Formats: sequence, C-alpha cells, structure tokens
Amino acid sequence: MGEASTIGLNIAKSVFHVPSVNADGAIDHAPVLAAIHYERSFDIKGTLRKTVKGLQEKGVMVGGVLQESEFRSNKCCTQLNIVDIRTGKTERITQDRGRESRGCKLDQRGLAAISHCITDAIDADVDLVIINKYGRAESEGDGLLSCIADAISAGGPILTTVREPYIAAWNLYHGGLAIELPPKIDAILQWYDASCPHRNVKTLLTAA
Repeated sequence: MGEASTIGLNIAKSVFHVPSVNADGAIDHAPVLAAIHYERSFDIKGTLRKTVKGLQEKGVMVGGVLQESEFRSNKCCTQLNIVDIRTGKTERITQDRGRESRGCKLDQRGLAAISHCITDAIDADVDLVIINKYGRAESEGDGLLSCIADAISAGGPILTTVREPYIAAWNLYHGGLAIELPPKIDAILQWYDASCPHRNVKTLLTAA
C-alpha cells in the first residue's frame, strides 16, 4: 500500500465509525465514506448525475467531480471529461493520441484539474464531496488517494464508486470502516441522511 493510501487509512480510523442498521432496517450511525459498488456495464455516471441533481434541488451543497464520456466517430477511443459539480465547468482529462492508438491516456493536467475541484469543494465546506471513482490509479497507490485523504480529514461525507477488479484494493484501503452502497439513488440518499444528520434532506425539507 502506498504512502498516500496509508495516510488515508490512518485518518479513516480516527474519523469513521462502524455502520449499523436500526430496527427499521435503516442505516444508523453511517460512516462518512461510502462507495457505490457497480458492474462494468452499469451506467454509474447517470446514477451520480441524478443523485447530484436530486440533492441540489433540495438545497444540499454538493462538490467534487463527475465524469462524462465524449464519443467521437473519427477517434479510436472515447475522450473523458470531468465536470466540476459546484461550477458546472467541464475539462478534458485524457490525451488525444490519434486514430492508431490502442487507448486513451489520462492527462496529468487532467488529474491536477480533478484534484483542484475536490480541494475547492473541501475549502467551500460543502455538505457532500463526490469523487467520481476509485479505480486503477488509486488501487496502485496513486491517482486521487491524497484527495480522498484530504476529504476524510475535513470530516464531511464523501461518496465515490468502485467496481471489479479494484474492490479488494478499496477494501484494504478503508479497512472495513466505509460502507458499501448499491447503485440505487434511494440507498445513496438514505446513506447521506444518516451520515450528515444536521444537513440532510429531511432537515432541509422541514426547514423549507
């Protein structure tokens, strides 16, 4: 496990609490870190977009990044863009390597842009930070692990996504102190309500 991963796990042990289920079957004392587990073919990007839209419509301050795919018929690979949830700004994060390339590569400037969006969200003290995925780079101790650690340290709810073959690395990273969510909007909202009781959807609706 890389240095960033170790740091994140140490922070997690001081901030997280073990999830439990109450008599009604609802999440009680939810941890602040959750990952949506999904299959490769599942439209996780669409689920995150709908979740963000639903929360924002209820007054929840959501920050972080979403990922979008840009299909272009004259290219051999799909270009990936990130969307800053707070500002709506879109930026490409993959390099265009030409028609003969066998795949697209993450642009290091793109990684910096993602990190900047997440840092801005933390600084803005948003209600929920979304980090679009825990993937290959993170499983190898790189990528956005430092951002995840920073978000954990800030103490607010963090939502990410993970799929095979990276679930084992993810479980090792959080050490059993995060919660696994199904790719269902209702389950995600239930977790958010439990993890942030003073700024949850029910509280916002009551206040309105």
